[in-house]
Amino acid sequence: MERKYSRIYCLLLGLFLLGVSGVQAADIHNTVRTFLLPDGRFVDVVIVPGHPPEQLQASVTLPRAPLVPGTNILSDVPAFDWCYGCSATSAAMMAGYYDRTGFPNSYAGPANGGVCPLDNSTWGSGESPLAATHQGYDGLLSRGFVDDYWISYGSSADDPYITNGWVEHSWSDCTGDFMMTSQSAFGNTDGSTTFYYYTSGAPYSGDGSNSDGGYGLRHFFESRGYTVAGEFNQYIEGYGGNSQGFSFLQFVQEIDSGRPVLIQLDGHTVLGFGYDFPSSTIYIHDTWDHLDHSMTWGGSYGGMDHIGVTVIQLEPNPELIFSDGFETGDTSNWSSGK
Repeated sequence: MERKYSRIYCLLLGLFLLGVSGVQAADIHNTVRTFLLPDGRFVDVVIVPGHPPEQLQASVTLPRAPLVPGTNILSDVPAFDWCYGCSATSAAMMAGYYDRTGFPNSYAGPANGGVCPLDNSTWGSGESPLAATHQGYDGLLSRGFVDDYWISYGSSADDPYITNGWVEHSWSDCTGDFMMTSQSAFGNTDGSTTFYYYTSGAPYSGDGSNSDGGYGLRHFFESRGYTVAGEFNQYIEGYGGNSQGFSFLQFVQEIDSGRPVLIQLDGHTVLGFGYDFPSSTIYIHDTWDHLDHSMTWGGSYGGMDHIGVTVIQLEPNPELIFSDGFETGDTSNWSSGK
């Protein structure tokens, strides 16, 4: 797929961000820099480091069906442990969910008969070809994401393909490629991903002139042959005093429509896949294990405040065959022939 990014522009931006932000391997919170657009709007550039913690968070037991009113939990959502970056790993879990629920080209590898597994133990801890392709894993014979971009967590050195002078692989099968995770050419240290937000709290949709991970995730799904109806990053309502932010009710609506959401914390990205409305609880996979976890919407998790979301809204797959009784948001009657 032809890239839709200006590599020279992004390289210069990346060098600027590295120069002014002072990203260090020990950072555990987001690095934020703000710039002013010609139209007068301010944009925060947020670099998410996302390193696994020393102590894992306690898991929860999900409510069982039939669920009580005010609760909804998406099923078939994979739980991967950390695979070369939390944002790419969370996005891979999202892609794995879609692969299992009607978008069968999201994962195209040989594991589990071509259907994305529910965890990454098939490939080994810290490995997922859907997050970060790696030579020797999942049948990959050539260099992939890990081989071209990875040195060690937090490294800001030029990527291996640059220092060794070999030809960079074509972005193809993993979220990390398109989200520019760990890629020095886009100003990302190893393990980090960049996201853009309007300081006003309005939704920010990326474009080809920056290194936004949400925009990159959009193009991952488009590269798999699917149409993205909506894509944006947005601070949550009230964060920084904004009145335009993404609300808990909007999260509920995304889940009710069958769409998991990337939950952005101050230093980490997780995947939200369910909620309990009366308690403002959301259910998440935190990229640190294969278990289910929960947090309070707008609260904190692992000592990191909830600051925003990244939303991807796919158009229904036209190749699906719908039976009678299909309703929006209900995937139980979908058949893909996979």
